[in-house]
Formats: sequence, C-alpha cells, structure tokens
Amino acid sequence: MSIFTPTNQIRLTNVAVVRARRGGKRFEIACYRNKVMGWRSGAEKDLDEVLQTHTVFVNVSKGQVAKREDLVQAFGTDDQTEIFPSYFGHFNEMLCMRYR
Repeated sequence: MSIFTPTNQIRLTNVAVVRARRGGKRFEIACYRNKVMGWRSGAEKDLDEVLQTHTVFVNVSKGQVAKREDLVQAFGTDDQTEIFPSYFGHFNEMLCMRYR
C-alpha cells in the first residue's frame, strides 16, 4: 500500500504571515520572517527572496486566495507584482505560523 501525496499541494514552511487591512478587507502574504525585517530595513533588495509565494491571500493557512475585485478595490490594481512593494509599507502585523 503506497501513500498518495498530492502534487499540486504546496507546503509552506518557516512561514511568517504578513497581514494588512486595506479598503475594509484583510489581506495576507506568506513570507520568510527574517527576510521581511531585512526588506523593511533596506538590507534585502530582492522581493523573490522575501516572498514564499507570489499570491495575495485572504487566509494563508486555509489557502484562500484574494479575489481580483477585492484587490482592485483595495490597491487599485490586480497585478500582484505591483501590490507587493507597497504592501510591506502598510502591514499591521506579522505572525509566525506557530502562533496562529
């Protein structure tokens, strides 16, 4: 008997969830904890090193992706590569997965 592992399931390890409220909605991004602090201090320049996945979520732990309409309403665009740099300046809290 073999164990089936889903190939489309992405495991996020060493995750820090960065939350922000914009336009009355709460958004979350999965990041590396130490890299977020480096990004905010200016030490880290590469956004790909900070993010675990290039997706804006409503709930990271459940895998609920934010709707396109909500992104346009809150950020003025649905292009997530434009959202990420401005997002880190507005986040309210950062949580490690073990505290969630």
